[in-house]
Order: sequence, then structure tokens, then C-alpha cells
Amino acid sequence: MNSRTRTILSGFALATSWTWCIGMFAPIVIGQLMGWPGILAFAIPNVLGCALFGYLRSADRSRQETRDHAWAMAVFSAATVAYQVFFAGWQWGPVLADSVGSSAGEGTAIAAGAVFAAAVALAALPRRVLWTLAAIAFPLSLLTFAFLPWGAMHAISGRGEWAPTDLALVLPTLVFGFMLSPNLDLTFHRARQEVPAGQSPRNFAVFAVAFASMLLLTCCYLAASPGGLNNPAVRAHIALQLVMTCALHLSELRVVRIAPTPRALLGIGAGLLGLGAALFEPGRETYLRLLGLYGLLFPAYAALALRTVGRPTVPALIALAVSIAIVTPILDHAFINGPTLATPLAVVVPLLAVVAFGRRSAVASNEFQR
Repeated sequence: MNSRTRTILSGFALATSWTWCIGMFAPIVIGQLMGWPGILAFAIPNVLGCALFGYLRSADRSRQETRDHAWAMAVFSAATVAYQVFFAGWQWGPVLADSVGSSAGEGTAIAAGAVFAAAVALAALPRRVLWTLAAIAFPLSLLTFAFLPWGAMHAISGRGEWAPTDLALVLPTLVFGFMLSPNLDLTFHRARQEVPAGQSPRNFAVFAVAFASMLLLTCCYLAASPGGLNNPAVRAHIALQLVMTCALHLSELRVVRIAPTPRALLGIGAGLLGLGAALFEPGRETYLRLLGLYGLLFPAYAALALRTVGRPTVPALIALAVSIAIVTPILDHAFINGPTLATPLAVVVPLLAVVAFGRRSAVASNEFQR
């Protein structure tokens, strides 16, 4: 396989790894809340943050980061798996229950369990095989465009449930989250580390175009609503991407630099947590609260990691945890009930903690540069 083909396949696989239940559903929720301006505010930092990941760090730096922040990245992968499992149970549980004549809980368990079980099976494959399958999944998802009801589509509204000015209040969170969260994604680090020395990480440029097409697909079946999500081709696309995302992250959890027992517990716990959330707290509010992990918790830690260059100190972690605890109710209120003038504090307060406590030591910097 020549270098160009490897680059394209890697970019396609990255697009699959990042096409979560966020990219496949958040534009729908954001469109309901903020209209198409909100979708743009979501999409632009999402694509840019991921693409720039590859260009703003070397392979050596990526290896250093995966050593220094292994636990944070493992938790990120586990949370991502849980999110996909929850989404499958929430969206398809009632549909399965109706089709097979079971209870809602049984339908939810079947839907969530099927996604998790398929992902576990795929995660056991050799990494090269799994990444090849992930690359193939991207053009398969592109086929969904051919089966959309183009004649029934309508324009996406420029207004949503929120006032137009509310977008400005949550824009810092959208930028903060999607520009920094990729820093904790083990699949992104894997792709960056496998770029041959001396070569540009063009696979991330391929990713940017490929992932943007996935967001466009989501907007197309949003424009086909009501009923866009019920299109059989759309359901197949979502199922394929959910399973592949989970499989890629479970595969990385198998080799992340933490002890074997915690690795196993995180993987199993991710499936159980996703199932539990789908059974006991299904709905848009839970979806948005899980999305908040990528708008506050993970980007806040990623900011601290960038500031310290090395393992964060205990005081820095405590300060960051306190800052997150302070602003979590603010962000929760913003996305559940609507933003207020206090909403930007959900970004400002954690960043102040990072600046105040995430000091870069000379020792850490010297070790990093070797």
C-alpha cells in the first residue's frame, strides 16, 4: 500500500472515529435550540479543532502526552463508549420494543447491548484490520446521501427555541469544547503517531473534509424531518458509526498506559453506564448533560495538560476540580433551561484555574524537549 492510499484511509478512519452520536445528532438538537447559526457555531470549531490536532503536535509530543495523561485519555474513551451506548438505547429502545412486542426496558437493553457487544467483538480484531474496517465505514455512510428523501426537504430555520443573542453566550463553550477535547482522544493520538517521520500529517486534512461531509449528512436528514431519523439508510448509517466508534475506543483502551484491571473496569463500566442512563434517564436532557462532558470536563483538563507539559500536580488537579464543580450548575442550566449572562463563566473559571495552578516547570519542559 503506497503512502497516499495510507493517508486517505487513515483520514477516513479518523472521520469514522469522530462521527459519534454528537456529529450525528447534536446538529439536530442545536438546530432546535439555535437554528442554523448554532449549527455553524458547532461545526466550525469541531472540524478545525480535530484537523489542527494533527498539525500542532509532533508524533513524539503525542507519545509524551499519551504517557503523561493516560488516565484522562482512558476516561475520555470510556465516556465516549458510554455515550454511544446510551444513545443507541434511547433512540432505538422504544422502536425495538414495538417491533418485537417487548417492554420498553427490554427494547432499550437489546439496542444498547447490541451496539456494545458488536463493538467488543470488533475491538478484539488486530488494530490494522479494525482501522481498515473503520476506513471502509466512511464511504458506506456516504451512500446514505443516495437514499434521502430529497423532494421532502425544507430549509433549516435560522431561529430556534432560544433568542438569537443566546448563541453568543454559549459560543465560548462550543469553541472551548471542540477545539480542546480532541487532545484527549486516543484514536487521534494513534493516527498522529503513525504518520512516518518527516511527513506532514495530511491524514488530518483528509479527515477534515471527510468529517465535514458527515456533518453535512446530518444536516440533510435534519432538513428531511420529521422522519429523517427514521429513514432506514439513516438508521444503518448511525448504527454503523456507533459500533465503529465504540470499537475503536475499546481497542485503544486495551493498550492505554494504565494497569490492566482499571482498563477492563473502564471498558465494562462504560457499557453498563450507557445502558443504565438509557434505562433510567432517557431523553434530550441526559443527552445534553453527557455532551457537557465535552464542553467542560474534558476540555478543561486538556487546557491544563497543554499548560503544564507533563503530569499535572495534585494542587492543579484540585483547583481544576473545584472550578469545574463551581461552574457545572451554570452550564447545566444553560443547555437545559437556556443560557444566562453567567454562562461564559463555564469557560472563564476553569481557564483561570489553569493559568493560576498549571505552572510549567523547567524540569518538565527540559524532559519534554529531549
